[in-house]
Amino acid sequence: MAVPASGNSLSLLGIKKEVEVNNYNDTDNTYTNVSLTELAVNTEINTFGLNANEEPNDTTPHAMSEWYAYDHDATAPFSNTKAVYKDLSTGTANAISFTDTDDTFNFTGTTAWTISFWVKAGWSSSLNDNIHFIIGQKSGATKQIEDMIKIIYNESTNRIECRYGNVAGSGQWYNQGGWLFHANSGAYAAGYAAAGLGTTYWSSSNRGYVNSDNYTMITITKSTTNTAASMTLYWNANDAGAAPVQTNSNSGSRSSYPLSTTNDRIWSLGSNGIHSGQSGSGLQRKTGNNTATAYNDLTIWNKELSDSEVTELYNSGSVMNATTHSASQNLVGYWKWEGNGNATRSNDNFTISGNSEIANL
Repeated sequence: MAVPASGNSLSLLGIKKEVEVNNYNDTDNTYTNVSLTELAVNTEINTFGLNANEEPNDTTPHAMSEWYAYDHDATAPFSNTKAVYKDLSTGTANAISFTDTDDTFNFTGTTAWTISFWVKAGWSSSLNDNIHFIIGQKSGATKQIEDMIKIIYNESTNRIECRYGNVAGSGQWYNQGGWLFHANSGAYAAGYAAAGLGTTYWSSSNRGYVNSDNYTMITITKSTTNTAASMTLYWNANDAGAAPVQTNSNSGSRSSYPLSTTNDRIWSLGSNGIHSGQSGSGLQRKTGNNTATAYNDLTIWNKELSDSEVTELYNSGSVMNATTHSASQNLVGYWKWEGNGNATRSNDNFTISGNSEIANL
């Protein structure tokens, strides 16, 4: 049962019935008074009719017409028309971030995980710095490596790098893998073939293999083995293999300084993190030097996706509804950026600050 389509009268009581028991015309239940604001803020919106002017949400003002053809138990339509753009300015005022308070993303050295996102390069080849794609680190960290996982693009060496590890007291450890793209030889040949950049570095003027919107899907998977070799990079659905450049740094005991399973972690997109106690204003390093770098559909999984599962996620270059993926039971974080930073799968919503913004693809 659904709320009537446009052109029919709407009843606030009927909408309440649809929300609670999926039956606009229900006669078997009694209901307390309710306002449009309460409905819009507290309702899980699954789908709405083509005649609706906008999705019922927590943005005022609210209107009865927003609810035309709303169907509480229908399957949500998939939309991919927007992305999030990280402003070129550094500092926490322009952050895209959230704090994980329920330990969903507190991966350890022996945890299998996958992080995947679509990115549209906004930097030029003269940046000579790192583009920080995503970082998770201990909330209130005094050093960036505390309970850290980060994925960056090092423009000066034309490498994607992924590092994870921890520091405590005078000791630290981390594992880092690096994939280089402009050398078609030896261990680098897989990355060269995967990216399609040729001998020129990745930039807004040389995007390599992209979809029709000029986005590349970057995916890094990790097995349960606690070494740099445990990570694999995919450019779109192209397997670049284990990192040809590997660092396993250990100036302290990993068993003494494990990644915590309980410390709250802050996750930031497009910058090197929000971390107190360090010099500067937080979120240091450049995010680009040309136009804002754009990100679309970020997914985090609590398993190492297989080759075929990454190919499925790539979906021939069409961003897919990840909740329909064959491994969706392992999808623990999913942000589509369709109008806000709210999660499709997670208890954590991104806050988009300052001049960072949601915009059309």
